[in-house]
Amino acid sequence: MATKGKRPSFVFPELESRGRHAILRSAEEVQAELDALRRQNDTTLDAKDRVKVTYRFRADAVEAVEDIRRLLRRKHGIRKVNREDIAQAAVLESLRLLEEYGANCFLVKQFLGDTGPDS
Repeated sequence: MATKGKRPSFVFPELESRGRHAILRSAEEVQAELDALRRQNDTTLDAKDRVKVTYRFRADAVEAVEDIRRLLRRKHGIRKVNREDIAQAAVLESLRLLEEYGANCFLVKQFLGDTGPDS
């Protein structure tokens, strides 16, 4: 009967600088992940927290939403996004830009009809 030998030791050079019994992620990495999850939860509301509204979009705007959805899926690997989420994100970002840039915001220029090259 053969005697069992000692297992070969494995070396992970990427962990050497963190010490022998270190975890794979630093505290900063864990905190960054928790912050990202918290931000994701803040923007993803339950169906009961949503208010149903109806807006009329031009056909090219509807196609743009579909194009955004397709690009998010194909180029960025974001599979679980719906039209409501896209429209909601666009509206909230538009408000942020309006508050930040005021008269220089694209919305002000759009609705004042100031869309020339000097704007």
